[in-house]
Amino acid sequence: MDTDFSTVTPCGGDCVNCKHFGAECEGCLANGGKCVHMWENGCKVFECCEKHNVRFCGLCGEFPCDWVKENLPKWDRDAIGRLERLGAEYRKRETEFSEKLPALWEKIGSHGVMVLSTCADGRVTSRPMSVAVVGGKFYCQTDENYLKYRQLMQNGNAALCVKNFSIEGKCRSIGKPFDHDFFISAMRENFPNAVERWSSLPSERVLEITPTLIYSWDYENDMPCMEYRDFGNLTYKKEYKQ
Repeated sequence: MDTDFSTVTPCGGDCVNCKHFGAECEGCLANGGKCVHMWENGCKVFECCEKHNVRFCGLCGEFPCDWVKENLPKWDRDAIGRLERLGAEYRKRETEFSEKLPALWEKIGSHGVMVLSTCADGRVTSRPMSVAVVGGKFYCQTDENYLKYRQLMQNGNAALCVKNFSIEGKCRSIGKPFDHDFFISAMRENFPNAVERWSSLPSERVLEITPTLIYSWDYENDMPCMEYRDFGNLTYKKEYKQ
């Protein structure tokens, strides 16, 4: 099995292969659980996975729960078995992928001035940001009235660039700086002036960027190469350039 986990839905399906996908429906992953075929008012499986903070049922500690056993087989006889197989494959891939990460985070470092790119309404903008790296995520602060914040609230897709790394990810606002001790601690250690000048302002907000893809260029035995780390699919790839 060579699954593309970026398209796997909470119930273990794949909206991309649905006949309604495209003009009629963008798929439940893009629509927040809505499905024109079955769940126009929101999918219960989608809501439950969000509540349990898992990507799909097969990763839940309560799987297979009574509701899943009673309802999923009504429209898919192999739903339980497929979710079990998906869960096993995901955990195996996650273990192998995690082995590549310590070296990555060591190279990126705990902080840095990184270029943040955002886009909305057909306009792409970039600016340097003071960024702290905590728990495999990227954090910075900005005023909620600034263009970059407004763009990110319209379109959560963001990109960072630092050293020889390009980082693509999903961004969200998580509140005010002093609502998060870990953020203030990291910023005080690495950007103390930013904390003193900006963090207490009432309109200041913390941005959290969760990486979906990190790629970098390097040289190995005098040969240029690119390394790709796909966090959505939990895969690592190295390509040598001729």
